[in-house]
Formats: sequence, C-alpha cells, structure tokens
Amino acid sequence: MDSKEISEIDKALAAAREKKAKREKLTGEKKATKEVKATKLETKVPAKKTARVKLTDEQKAEREQARAAERAVAKEARAKARAERVAKREAEKKAPHMKKIERAASRLPVLSETSQLMFNDVTANLAAADVAALALHLQHFNRVNATQMAVGATKVAVGDQVTVVGGDPRFVGKTGVVSKAQRIRCYVTVEGMKKDLYLFISDVRVAEVAAETGTNG
Repeated sequence: MDSKEISEIDKALAAAREKKAKREKLTGEKKATKEVKATKLETKVPAKKTARVKLTDEQKAEREQARAAERAVAKEARAKARAERVAKREAEKKAPHMKKIERAASRLPVLSETSQLMFNDVTANLAAADVAALALHLQHFNRVNATQMAVGATKVAVGDQVTVVGGDPRFVGKTGVVSKAQRIRCYVTVEGMKKDLYLFISDVRVAEVAAETGTNG
C-alpha cells in the first residue's frame, strides 16, 4: 500500500470522526432542549390537589361542637368588653357629682371630739330616713334659737362695722359693714365677696371703736 492510499484512508477516518462528533453534539443539544422544555412544563402545570378527606358524622358533630364553643367564648368576651365600656361611661358620668360632693365636704367645719362621736353613733345606728329627719330637726332648732336670740340682740344700723360670730361657719370671724338692717336680720358687705351676707342680728357683733381723744379749742 503506497503513501497515497494511506493518506486517503486517514482523510476518510478523520471525516468519519468529525461526522460522529457533530452527530453526538447535535444529539446532546436536542436532549438538553427537551430537558429545559420538560422543566418549564412542570413549572406551569399546577400540582394536583390533595384529595379532600371525607369526615364521618361523628367527626362532623365534633367539629360543630368545637365551632359552637369558639363562638360562645367570643360572644362572652364581647359581652364582657361591652359591660366594661358601659361601666366606664357610668363612672365618668358620676365623677363630676362626686367631685362636687368632695368639694362640699372640704368646706364643712371641723367637729369637736364630742360632736364627732355623736355623729359617728348617729350615722352608724340610724337608718338613712332617720338621719335625714334628725338633720332637719337640728336645722329647725338652730333657726328657732337664732331667731329668739336675734329678737333680744343689740340692734345694728347701716354703716356699723361688725364681726360675724355665728351662723355659717365659713363666715365666722369675717368683718364687714352693715348695708341693710332689719328687725332680726341684716345684710353685711364683706370685702372680697361678691354678695352681701344675710345674717341674723344675733350672729354679728358691733366692732369696738376706740374712743376719740383730744382737746377742743
């Protein structure tokens, strides 16, 4: 076999190998393309839904009981929250009245030890109606007593400077000027107060005025 024939065989082998390589490459590309398409198709196709389990009548009954219990708990919670809101609103409504009562209590005079003991005994042992009746009787007694004392009290005249010695404890000790005098009552103007005090004459004392001294001539 000469060299020319060997050369032709080599060329034929080389061509065959090249053709095989191209064929294998093409086959690989086609396979890869199919795999990509398959992957995309799997992504697009939704997964099959899990088959729904059919409950028995007993299981359905248990489920309904559980739901009913949950609804009852939720209803009770809503009712409790609503009751708390109502109670809060009522408390807010009562607050202003309680503040007024507390302010009124702060203006009451201080009781002596004996009076405090009697007050405690009355409020602890008498019914509310009896306490109210007793308070009215005491008020009436004070009014009768003040009227009787006023009849025999020293009269005052307009312009007299007087000191409050009885009546409402808030005004005891204040000094003012008589603006109007009646038979048993009088009006007293006190500096800093918007209204004149309306008092029994027995509740005021004419302030002592120092006698004027000097020489005439």
